[in-house]
Amino acid sequence: MRAILISFLSVFAIAVAGCSTNTNTAESQTTSDESCAFDQSVQGVTAVSNGESAPTLTVAKDAVKPKELEITDLCAGEGTEATVSDTVTVDYVGVAYNTQQEFDASYDRGEPATFPLQQVIPGWTQGVAGMKPGGARLLRIPTDLAYGSSPPSKDVEGPLAFIVQLRSIDSASPSSS
Repeated sequence: MRAILISFLSVFAIAVAGCSTNTNTAESQTTSDESCAFDQSVQGVTAVSNGESAPTLTVAKDAVKPKELEITDLCAGEGTEATVSDTVTVDYVGVAYNTQQEFDASYDRGEPATFPLQQVIPGWTQGVAGMKPGGARLLRIPTDLAYGSSPPSKDVEGPLAFIVQLRSIDSASPSSS
């Protein structure tokens, strides 16, 4: 009887350990609900979040405009890193250096945005790659990695700043042949 009980407990322990491993792997690919609080200033750009509500992003009138992509990790996140070929779900807020005004924010729409990283501006493709679910980054994007010399509107002309919070890595984008 004791041998049967020990066998049962061994099988149960292995099953629980197996479920735990699978759960951790799945979590790296699914939405992270953990809060991410930060208060960071970089050369006149300030990113603030209490971890519970939409973050605020301000660009001072005299903020130093980036000449290359500048990435500041605000929260690390956990799990698998996003790659340039992935489709991701993010929350974000964007501010233009030229106007110091917010021009877009997923928070205003009440839901995160999902898109393939290969179909956004180069500053996002490069800046979101390497993030982990639950992480947040401040991206300071120079004009040539934003919309370049052909912005879709005056609102996004020149360098841009974003707070990006990675909610999930949904899947790899279909590869082009």
